[in-house]
Amino acid sequence: MRDIVKRFNEDTPAEITILHGCDVDIEEGEFVSVIGASGSGKSTLMNIIGLLDRPSSGTYHLDGIDVLSVPDDELARLRSRKIGFVFQNFNLIGRIDALRNVEMPMMYAGVPPRERAQRARELLELVGMGERVSHLPNELSGGQKQRVAIARSLANSPDLLLADEPTGALDSATGRLVMDLFHELHRDHGMTILLITHNPELAEETGRIITMKDGLIA
Repeated sequence: MRDIVKRFNEDTPAEITILHGCDVDIEEGEFVSVIGASGSGKSTLMNIIGLLDRPSSGTYHLDGIDVLSVPDDELARLRSRKIGFVFQNFNLIGRIDALRNVEMPMMYAGVPPRERAQRARELLELVGMGERVSHLPNELSGGQKQRVAIARSLANSPDLLLADEPTGALDSATGRLVMDLFHELHRDHGMTILLITHNPELAEETGRIITMKDGLIA
C-alpha cells in the first residue's frame, strides 16, 4: 500500500481525514501486528486492507493485483478468495451449527456441498473443534466460538488472515489459547496473519509491529 488516504463526508463541512498517507508492506508468510490508541485509524486501515472499503486516494496491490481498479462485484469475489476475517465478537450465525458456519464462505464461493462439508470438518479438527461440529453457537464458550470463527476464516484458503481484536471478548486464559492457535497456523501452515490489537503484549509476540498514531504509521 502506498500513500493511502481516507476521508469521510468528502466535500462537505463535516469532512474528516482518518488516514493521512499510509505506506504498508506485508510479505507472504509474515505475522504482523498493528497497534495504536482508539481513533488512531487501525480499523479504517484494516477495512481497506480487507477490501471492505476503498481509500480516497493511494495505491494498493494485493498479491500483484491492483485492487483499487477492480469493480465492486469482482472485489467481493477477490475478498472471498484472498482474505479471511476473524472478529472480536465472532460474527457466527446463531441458528446454524458450527459445521454450517464454517461451510458458509464456501457456499458463497460455489463449492459443492459434499466438498465443503468435508473441508469444514477438517478445519474444525484443525482448530480443536472436531467434537463440536453439531453444536450451535449458544452451546459454545467464547473461546470455542472464536475457534469456529478461525476455522471459518480459513474456509476458502485465503492468502491473508485479518484478525481484528480476536481476543478482546475473551478472558486471558482463553485468549492465550486463541493466540497459540494463530502461532500454530503461522508456524506450521505458513499463514500470513495481520493482527489488529490494543494489547502491546500480544503485539510483541508477532514478527513485526506497525504502530499507528493520528492516522499515520508512526
